[in-house]
Amino acid sequence: MAGSMKNNKYQTFIGLEVHIHLLTESKVFCGCPNVFGSEPNINVCPVCMGYPGVLPSLNGEAVRKAYQVAMALNCHLNEKAVFERKNYFYPDMPKNYQISQFEFPFGINGYFELELADGSRRKIRIHDVHLEEDAGKMIHEGSRSKLDYNRAGTPLLEIVTEPDLVTGDEAEAFVQQFRQLVRYLGVTDGNMEEGSLRCDANVSINEYGKGLGTTTEVKNLNSSKFVKKALEYEIKRQSKVINSGDKIIQETRLWDEAKSRTSSMRTKESSNDYRYFPEPDLPPYRPGADFLEDIKASLIEFPGVRKNRIIREYGLNEQQSLFVTSEKSMADFFEHTVSLKGGSDGVDKDFAGMVSSWLGGNIRKIVNDSGIPLENSYLTPQVVFSVLEMIEKDEISAGIGKKIIGIIFRDGGVPTDIVRDLGMDQISDKGEIKKIVSGIVDANPKVVDSIRNGADKQIGFLMGQVMKATSGKANPGITQKLIREKIFEEPK
Repeated sequence: MAGSMKNNKYQTFIGLEVHIHLLTESKVFCGCPNVFGSEPNINVCPVCMGYPGVLPSLNGEAVRKAYQVAMALNCHLNEKAVFERKNYFYPDMPKNYQISQFEFPFGINGYFELELADGSRRKIRIHDVHLEEDAGKMIHEGSRSKLDYNRAGTPLLEIVTEPDLVTGDEAEAFVQQFRQLVRYLGVTDGNMEEGSLRCDANVSINEYGKGLGTTTEVKNLNSSKFVKKALEYEIKRQSKVINSGDKIIQETRLWDEAKSRTSSMRTKESSNDYRYFPEPDLPPYRPGADFLEDIKASLIEFPGVRKNRIIREYGLNEQQSLFVTSEKSMADFFEHTVSLKGGSDGVDKDFAGMVSSWLGGNIRKIVNDSGIPLENSYLTPQVVFSVLEMIEKDEISAGIGKKIIGIIFRDGGVPTDIVRDLGMDQISDKGEIKKIVSGIVDANPKVVDSIRNGADKQIGFLMGQVMKATSGKANPGITQKLIREKIFEEPK
């Protein structure tokens, strides 16, 4: 059943067309490099530029990745997949047609399980998954427009949903969760700023119970936030149009983020306007049983499944598990680190919680501040394990551990060597710490009085002073105990 939402007297119907650039070395029908950021118009050849007499050659890796996505989306896989010419003129389409799929795409009639804000799940139907070539890129500079054809011919996989989504929030969640899935699969980097994942949103409203209304399409949304905002604007705009007695025009619109509104681009075409016909230079693709078994075997544990397993096996809460499974590389890092603790009793859940806290806290801050992905740094699961184990054994403080992590993240190294070379070993001698504690407590009588009167959090201030005096080396457990003894066990 198509999705709908009762909005006063109107239902809302939203369908998405999500496009992803596949991670292949070359373009989909020629041997030009499939890379982002090159000098304009250097990754081109007679094939992707549409010169007369050239012949396309299908990229096998693009086909493989397309089938991985179709299978992950629970699609029926067609016994034959046919490439067709989609005919239209646009300056960034050198051939004046696009090789795409229409009647027989790779996959049809699938579904995606969307997790809603309340924790429930709903199946969003997938109409089809089809492979095509991307167009070039137009760069507008004032009254001038420039063309870069490097992107022309890039393998572009389009995933078309049925109109089962009902709000901008749901559409935003779909894009985010779908992006997570395809990044887990490793078929795309999903970088929306670079256009390797972008979305067209189709929306219509109608009186309750009357089915789909006239659809408008909002084109080329490169942010899940923009998807939400554009749809919310369109729903309000269409409601105003109908309430005023006018009719919705079937058209393609663009989202203007600066003005927070959509604007008309062109009258929306129907499929007949593209004059599809089979691509004469590419035979139908027929996947064999061995190929499909290989694709099935290549599918990994999906994000939602992994999140629930990590909650169950490692004792993390929902929020912790959401973070550590947000990216496959992060989930792999987490599980590898925890596995190094090992033991005959299975997973050490206390240590797992500690690893999760560090990944979501100190390490996350270092990654965000540096702009370097964790997997591209010198930090490894073995390093994190070694540092956390030293903290557990009271060989170093958490503050020193943070410093070590930061040093190794940037420059590499061995934790024990850094502790030795930089004199970062922890002070655990009670007599030495007691002298420092005594001086700091005596120097802060007002803080001591407030602690004695119930302001227990002020102990953190005194702890901070001790850590400052010892460059973070004082054993935290011993320090706190000695502070309490000094304050509460001595005569007032």
